[in-house]
Amino acid sequence: KHSEIKNSLCLGDFDQVPTITLLLGIYRKPFLLALQPPLVNLGEKVTLECRSEIMFDTFILTSYKNGTIKDSFKLSAEHHRWNFKAKFSIGPVTPDHAGTYKCYGSYNHSPYEWSDSSDPIDIKITGKRVLYKNPSLSALMGPVVISGENMTLSCVCALQFDMFHLSREGLPEGHGLPAVQNQNETFQADFLLGPVVPGGNYRCYGSFRNSSHVWSQVTPCIFLSLVRELHLYIIY
Repeated sequence: KHSEIKNSLCLGDFDQVPTITLLLGIYRKPFLLALQPPLVNLGEKVTLECRSEIMFDTFILTSYKNGTIKDSFKLSAEHHRWNFKAKFSIGPVTPDHAGTYKCYGSYNHSPYEWSDSSDPIDIKITGKRVLYKNPSLSALMGPVVISGENMTLSCVCALQFDMFHLSREGLPEGHGLPAVQNQNETFQADFLLGPVVPGGNYRCYGSFRNSSHVWSQVTPCIFLSLVRELHLYIIY
């Protein structure tokens, strides 16, 4: 009996036998890293690395959609200095690869006893060309920001997206915002940044509620330049 066991997971078709029951939480969780930004363009590849200081024999990568395991992949652990790791190459990606990924560690002598899950990584697939159109992104007060001031970036599209999302330097920036319909029948979300606004390239995307990990084509970027306010004193 293992006091560390937190939960269990069943894999298999419940209309058929056998169904495999996995015991989760036997060992400490490994770490999951995305070696490229988790916003992945359609047709490109992304590598996820599962790593632990525990001498696991195997790492398992699972993908989730709507809270349910969609796929799982196994790789033998490789020893690198003080860590054990495995690199999972995903792609060329399609919308089916979008979702939440977690990894686990296990031993060959007990393949159905897995570690606790790693912290999740959300993989967003961008650039679905068949259905989605580009939103546009604009800075309401211009692209130059004085340090300490707020900045609003407005994402607008004629297509009725449910959500808009903002990224900076290829990484998601906070949470998405619901799209609001304007009188001219466009849809918009205003992202308030500040008072500390990091400079860099910003882009926005649209998504639908039933496929929240699949985002539209990327907008042309806006480069925000951060400047410090200069006070000039004249002494007579």
